[in-house]
Amino acid sequence: MLSTHDELVRGPERCGHLGMSLLIEPTSSTHKKNTFPSQAVVVTTAARRMIELSKAGEKLKHIVVHGKIDPTLHPDFRAISENLRELSNKWFPRAKLTLLSNGCQLDQTDVRIALTAYHKPSMRLDAGNQKTFKSLSGEKGSEFKKVIEGLNKLEMERLMLHTCFVKGATDNSTDAELKSWLKQVAEIKPASVDIFTVSKADASTKVKALTKPRLEKLALEINERGITCQVVD
Repeated sequence: MLSTHDELVRGPERCGHLGMSLLIEPTSSTHKKNTFPSQAVVVTTAARRMIELSKAGEKLKHIVVHGKIDPTLHPDFRAISENLRELSNKWFPRAKLTLLSNGCQLDQTDVRIALTAYHKPSMRLDAGNQKTFKSLSGEKGSEFKKVIEGLNKLEMERLMLHTCFVKGATDNSTDAELKSWLKQVAEIKPASVDIFTVSKADASTKVKALTKPRLEKLALEINERGITCQVVD
């Protein structure tokens, strides 16, 4: 079993298009039900690792805040984010502090303020309508409205989106689905969009990966609509 600190901070490791990255998971397990590592534990553990890597001469392209449980659900997310930015600036000034989130807490003012600490705040948006959102995420359709309203409130020049396109029981890559998704993206006005697919078919959700040529075609269609888009691993 990994220790809390091992789960909380991992790397450096190569993370697809992000390159060599340090991964920080504020909502990692503490092996106690319904509890997250404290702000002090998150920041101290991250600080120790950054100092260690910096002194060893390691190079990082990104410091990535992520989680199986969305990191914005941590009650001290804002303070953690601000501290991580300070640490990043001091020990790895060339690295980009990056957030991967599903946008579930964007109705919270503190979370929206916390996003300003990130060079690359990237929100996940896999659907352009409630039905597809519910099918892909398992969340209530009302959560879709909450996420969209939160994204539209941000008005951040460096806001990014990332989207997983799939086919199978639910297909969010059809012309109709792409049209509804593009409508939402056009209103959100992100700086850029990263698109990808699942690494393999998922029997539990009955979704399958798109081929690379299909993803590249989607990216071309998206770019033609004036939205900067790239296919990522």
